[in-house]
Amino acid sequence: MVEVDVAFISFDQHVGTPIVVLKDKAAETKRMLLIWIGPPEAAAIQSIIKGEDSVRPMTHDLMKSLIESLQGKLTSVCVHSVEDGTYFGQVTLQAGGRTIDVDARPSDAIALALRCKSPIYVAEEVIEEHGLSEDDLKEAHQQQTKSVLENLDDETLGEFTV
Repeated sequence: MVEVDVAFISFDQHVGTPIVVLKDKAAETKRMLLIWIGPPEAAAIQSIIKGEDSVRPMTHDLMKSLIESLQGKLTSVCVHSVEDGTYFGQVTLQAGGRTIDVDARPSDAIALALRCKSPIYVAEEVIEEHGLSEDDLKEAHQQQTKSVLENLDDETLGEFTV
């Protein structure tokens, strides 16, 4: 297992979907994993990253409160596999002297882990097969920006003044 941090939330303009970007905590590897997620989960993750409190408890706040009310603890979450482009996750809880593993969408697991200050892991084979380096991500972003600029038509260019 590879321990990761949430690097940031991005947005895929081509499909209109948020992306959570996970970064390997081992500084020397610079490996990253991009997972496309839903807007509510992106908002839940982003609010914790920014340190924003909601007026009323949101779903992941409720889940944290339930775990704590039952004298449980979220010990970790893991993105353990990928099937047909879908990532699968799991939350691991300690409660009543037992360890309980629960199937979860990675986005929900990550949002909950951030609230509970629990570690986030990705299976080595998942990050190895589906991840990319920080340098590759920067290069892809530069290529995308270059492509967008090269493909602007005269009408769009006319909307901007220099």
